[in-house]
Amino acid sequence: MNASSSSAFKWSRRQFLAASASLSAVAVGGLLVSSESKARTGTLLSAYEDARGDQYVGGLSLKDEEVFGARVPMRAHGCAVHPTDPNRVLFFARRPGTQAFELDRATMQVRTVFTTESGRHLAGHGTYSADGNLILTPEHDYERAKGVVVVRDARNFGIVGEIDTNGIDPHEVAWLPDHRSLLVANGGIMTHPRSFRRKLNIPTMDPSLCVIDAATGERKEQFRLPDHLLSIRHVAMTSTGITAVGLQYEGEDKSEAPGIVALYRPARSGKQAEFRLLTAPASEIPKFQGYVASIAISEAHDLIAAACPYGNGVACWSIGDERYLGFIAASETYGLSRLADGSILASQRDGTAYGLDETRLRSQFLKVSSSQPIRWDDHWVATV
Repeated sequence: MNASSSSAFKWSRRQFLAASASLSAVAVGGLLVSSESKARTGTLLSAYEDARGDQYVGGLSLKDEEVFGARVPMRAHGCAVHPTDPNRVLFFARRPGTQAFELDRATMQVRTVFTTESGRHLAGHGTYSADGNLILTPEHDYERAKGVVVVRDARNFGIVGEIDTNGIDPHEVAWLPDHRSLLVANGGIMTHPRSFRRKLNIPTMDPSLCVIDAATGERKEQFRLPDHLLSIRHVAMTSTGITAVGLQYEGEDKSEAPGIVALYRPARSGKQAEFRLLTAPASEIPKFQGYVASIAISEAHDLIAAACPYGNGVACWSIGDERYLGFIAASETYGLSRLADGSILASQRDGTAYGLDETRLRSQFLKVSSSQPIRWDDHWVATV
């Protein structure tokens, strides 16, 4: 399917500034908001929808500030870039969707490459093996109430294996630095397509973070948080395997969630692996509204950033000492992605975007060119 003419978006500067008014120029917890900008290169990949509600896969070119995309039949969520051919990008349908789409950035052609087996649906995420020969997708087997990582041949997308995630509702999966172990975020929530996205087991939900040997399926580590109502959803990893984990609280009072980010530290000399909640001052917790849509981590700036769209901002911590740094007020922030230089960029639902200036812990607008309003989905993935 080709990108239609309506997907070659261009906004005027006046339209952009009007839409960008939602990012307020205030200082909160020492984090400032600025309208400065700087030259950037690369591409941010994301799903989005247009003003009519049509769904697209594509992204934003940082060099020319233009949105690009091709239309798809259902809403996509996250994506994976082929490790040896960055023009090939797989987008995965949002839960309880069942299809994956491959976008060829060179031709802007998109095709449906696989549909899940009967009784299963995708979670909106997936990852390639290091050599690009395999694609792994976390899937919810709702008929057997079990989570699996399905392994497919990346050439023809035929299933060649599957891995038990030792939980249900696996949402995101990532390779640890050894490229043999998978880190799996089991959300712990039971759903069924007949009830669409309704959560069926909140009183008994059982989220966990698992480390699994990809070759044997052996569970090497499994961690649970003290509060079982904290669904474990998204992961962002450093080169050493330290991983920030975004959480979503399923308790009734979201302003009293015990935490929104946990940190996984792999085993190291003399120390066992650790997984624990990051803390914040009691006065800050209501700002988060118990929900992280995406998470990013930057070794270069010793920074963990968690997008809190319901709280209208981004919560930040230090990686090294796990200290809470503050909250950037920014309306409906969903996507976060770290660029190659360590900087972090953020998307707002209304189609606007901004970057975090990590040296001074403040944010700055990006220009976004589009012919009509769009709405970014929850995730951005940075690539060349």
